[in-house]
Amino acid sequence: MPEDKKEKPVIEDFEVEKLYEDRPHERHAFTFKVQGGEYKGHYHEGEIQWLHPHPKQMIGEDKVDTIETKIHSLLRQNGVSGGVEELELMPAFEDRIHERQAFTLQVHGAAFKGFVHEGEIQWFHPHPHHKLEEEHVEAIESEIHEKVAKQTKSEE
Repeated sequence: MPEDKKEKPVIEDFEVEKLYEDRPHERHAFTFKVQGGEYKGHYHEGEIQWLHPHPKQMIGEDKVDTIETKIHSLLRQNGVSGGVEELELMPAFEDRIHERQAFTLQVHGAAFKGFVHEGEIQWFHPHPHHKLEEEHVEAIESEIHEKVAKQTKSEE
């Protein structure tokens, strides 16, 4: 039994799809298998929401963190989540002709900055394309655009 606790769960047959597209409750649904059991969940606003059965009920609470870390990684690989931490938006050049949104964020401990102007993201150095895969950068940019859109709606 002690070796069983140390064994990392292997995720198989991971699939993800978008639900409620272009609606207020838009989210991603995912399914996968571990140790022969199938599990399902939703990914919404950076959080995993498990459907029944919860993996901790079937394979143990001690392995849930490992599974969730792997799920986040798989979601990033599928362009769903960029792993963005501490995304902050702030106005730049306020009340001037060059007014735009500035942003700062962290991804895996690396800091990135840039502007959003007329729907385009302009990165400062270091550019994330130099450090991250294209799909990962696309997911990060999607999260930035979502936050800008939410902020714009709340200001109207």
